[in-house]
Amino acid sequence: MKRGTRVTAVAAAVLVSGPGFAGPASAVGPPVYTKYAVVGTTHVAKPDANVKLGPGTVEMYTDIGPYTYYGTFTLPPARVTSGPVSATVTLGPARIEGSSFGGFTGTATWPVRVSDVTVGGAPYDVGPACGTAQPVTTEITSADFTLSTGGHLTSTYTIGAFANCGPGTALVNAAVPGPGNTLSLTLTP
Repeated sequence: MKRGTRVTAVAAAVLVSGPGFAGPASAVGPPVYTKYAVVGTTHVAKPDANVKLGPGTVEMYTDIGPYTYYGTFTLPPARVTSGPVSATVTLGPARIEGSSFGGFTGTATWPVRVSDVTVGGAPYDVGPACGTAQPVTTEITSADFTLSTGGHLTSTYTIGAFANCGPGTALVNAAVPGPGNTLSLTLTP
């Protein structure tokens, strides 16, 4: 085989084994660090409440080659009001991992905590450790995401039961957990 043909064959083998093709691709160098500003909303179905999220940050480390990533979402606490009940909700920090090849897919795991609950304006004690018994998992996708420009991420998710809310556990579980919640986030470098 001539040298030029051999080089072309090796280059073709490298391209075919890259992301999206048969065979695993290996990382090319150390992960690339990217930090994004994040804002968005979540709609909590059971109390029919819209919650404004952010501004916060997303820090991602992407392995170039397979375009897999891991990182952290950090959002500030948000105040939520539904009828006479108001509370501060803290999502995360969340661990996220997935793929950013040809868009964006990933799984984020969010601890969810509730504090400063009021009912009709009067404080309602839920204690310092009120939160979901298990972290909430969101499957996040985007068709327009790129590492250089960021993009719009969406998810539909289920909120599980809350625990450690003292006498408020039954109230929180009657008002919040359930399926059909939506998440919409915009990441900007």
